[in-house]
Amino acid sequence: MNKQHNILLSLVAAAVLAPSASFASSLYHETGGEMGSSTNPSHVTSQVSRSDVLQALDAARKDGTLAILSKGGVPPVSATGPAKTRDEVRQEYLNMSVEERVRLQRLHGR
Repeated sequence: MNKQHNILLSLVAAAVLAPSASFASSLYHETGGEMGSSTNPSHVTSQVSRSDVLQALDAARKDGTLAILSKGGVPPVSATGPAKTRDEVRQEYLNMSVEERVRLQRLHGR
């Protein structure tokens, strides 16, 4: 009985302590009480090297993104490809199957 009790106690302790062990490498840790959590940036490991960060910073300076972001602005989004003309979009809609049109109308709440 005593051996079973010890095994059961150790299993319960492992089950209780296992989730808290996974939080050791996270940014936030529970503190209990009103504060709720504390921040520990030194516990987070980054996959980005310093040279990668410096290259991204130089690129942002050169293209003007850094100046826009430092003033609280939103950087412009670069085009991913050539835009369609109004006639191309209209023709694409007219060539669409009836099922596809119904699906699009339902998607847009019509």
